[in-house]
Order: sequence, then C-alpha cells, then structure tokens
Amino acid sequence: MTANSEHLSEREHQVLEAIVRNYILKAAPTSSRYLARQTDFDLCAASIRNVMSDLEDRGYITHPHTSAGRVPTDHGYRYYVDRVMNYIELPDNVKQQIRNALVTVDQSDLHLLLEAASRALSRTTNQLGVILAPKLSNGVLSRLFIFNVAEKRYILNIALDFGFVKTMVLEFETELPQERLECACRILTSKFNGKTLAEMCSADEGTYDDVPDFDLGIVRLLVPSIKKMVQGDTAGSVFTEGQTNVLLQPEFFDRTRVGAVIEILEEKNLLMHLFETSEDEDRVLVSIGGENNEGQLESFSVIKTKYAIGNMTGSLGVIGPKRMPYPLLISAVKYTAGVLGEIVQQHSR
Repeated sequence: MTANSEHLSEREHQVLEAIVRNYILKAAPTSSRYLARQTDFDLCAASIRNVMSDLEDRGYITHPHTSAGRVPTDHGYRYYVDRVMNYIELPDNVKQQIRNALVTVDQSDLHLLLEAASRALSRTTNQLGVILAPKLSNGVLSRLFIFNVAEKRYILNIALDFGFVKTMVLEFETELPQERLECACRILTSKFNGKTLAEMCSADEGTYDDVPDFDLGIVRLLVPSIKKMVQGDTAGSVFTEGQTNVLLQPEFFDRTRVGAVIEILEEKNLLMHLFETSEDEDRVLVSIGGENNEGQLESFSVIKTKYAIGNMTGSLGVIGPKRMPYPLLISAVKYTAGVLGEIVQQHSR
C-alpha cells in the first residue's frame, strides 16, 4: 500500500509534517527531543518516539546512518505534497521578477523568450529551471518567404502565428531563380495559411493539382525540407539554467556524487523525457525520487506543468533535491507557465 492510499492519525500527520518541514529548512534529521521542545507540540519525547517508530515502520520516514533523528522517505514526501502542504500565493515581488525577465527580451524570438523563462525560474526558485520548447508541428503558418544568401544557398523563414519566425538554411544542387522560389512560397502560403506545419507536411499530392508543373518542382523541394526540420525538431529544444543551484545543495556536497549529478543535469535527452507532459494535462505535476523511473534520478524531485503558446504547447518546471520548498515552487512553476502564454498573447495583438 502506498502513502497516497493510507490514512495517518492526527498525531502521525503532525509529526510527519514537522519532520518534512524541518528537513526542507535545515537539511538535518529531526529528533523526538527537538519536536518535544516546540511550542506547537503537546507530546512528550517518548510519545513522539513511538509515533516516529510507527511512521518508520510504514515507510514514511527513515533514520540515516546511526542518527537518532528521522528524515522523510519518498513516501513521506508524497504524503506531504498530496495531503499536508498548503498551496501558497506567489509573492508579488517574485511574480514581478518573473514577468520582468520575459518582457525585457524580444518576444517574437521564441528562443530568447524560453531562455529568459528558464533563467527566471532558476533565479526565483534556486533550482534548475527547465523548459521544453513547443513542437513546431503544431505551429500555425502565417507566411513563408525565402532569399538567397550565397551560391545555391538560401534562407527560408517560416512565420508562425503569434509573430514567431523559424529560420532554416537550404542548399540546392543548382542555382534557382529568386522569382520562382518566391512564387513557390506564395503558393504554399495561400494553401496553408492558418493551418499547422503538420498539415502542410502531410498534405497529399491532390492538394497541388492546380499548381503548374513549372512551380510544382520548387514546391516539392521546399515541403520535404520543412518536413525534415519539423520531424527533427529536438536539437536546442531544451533550455536549462541554474545547474549550480543544484550542486550547492547539501545533498550533493559529496565529491563522489558531483560528477554523476553534473552528467544528469547536462543530459538533454533525459531532461526531455523527464519533463514531457501530455497536451491534455493542465495540472502541476510533482514526481519524487524513485517516481521518476530513472535510477540516477532517485535523489531528485521534479515539478512541471504545461504552457501554451497559441496552438503550440510545451512544458516547463524545475528539478532539484527532494528536500525542496514544494508550495513555493509549485506556485512559481504554475505562474511562469501562465505569464509566458499571457505575454505572447499580448505581443501578438
């Protein structure tokens, strides 16, 4: 039976909450003697030891090494997150700090905007801020335009809704007239304006029945190139900031663990897998220790949620030690997701 499905008595609930809060604050085990001295406890040290023993038998707390104090287990943290902690409103100064970080960059540049958001998350939470860029396949096309930059080399700009522009470099075997390339871009724009890039890339040949053969050849060069870009849209799609924040946590002071921690935090594919969320999931999700389904992540917790930019969705959040201030971080992640979509919406008007 997991901590989620069990019920704790009022005493057990109170003791577990105190142990979790104290460990989050001090990174130190909590003893029965320490709790007995707290003004909000009316239990003697012996009674608290009995409660601690019951909680340990049920998997909510444990004692590290030979210490008489107790620390939370993954189950203990899960019970705390699901049933004990109270959600808090993010302080106004923290909200302003996040908002200022986003409004001071070019909001038409998605790369800069997401970098700023990951940086704001890191600085306001003191954890590793992680953002997954939205999938371009869901981007709604506004316009295509192309220009020559060198012999047989071209820049194709794909303008999406909300003012974002994706730029890609194309190289052809032969030099192509600029007017033919522009004509092909106009054809594609007229056919797929207001539709997603995925719809453009999956359109059947019948879509182009009215396109003269003279222009169709260029169209058939452009669409596969765009499709290849959309399907390979992974490089550079993870934005992280704040690795040092994690390494400075007491849990990772052990030199033998530093290299492993750095490797985890720099593994983009692992972070992508860890922070993916389903498009119909609107909650803030918290995964603790072993719940991350990756052995090397058993010392970490992840808080993540979905954000929306027009028709596109991505995910963002923080990763840090299990000993983290969950109420504050959940509020920060939720607020960042909301303000990111709000700022983009305002910019597009």
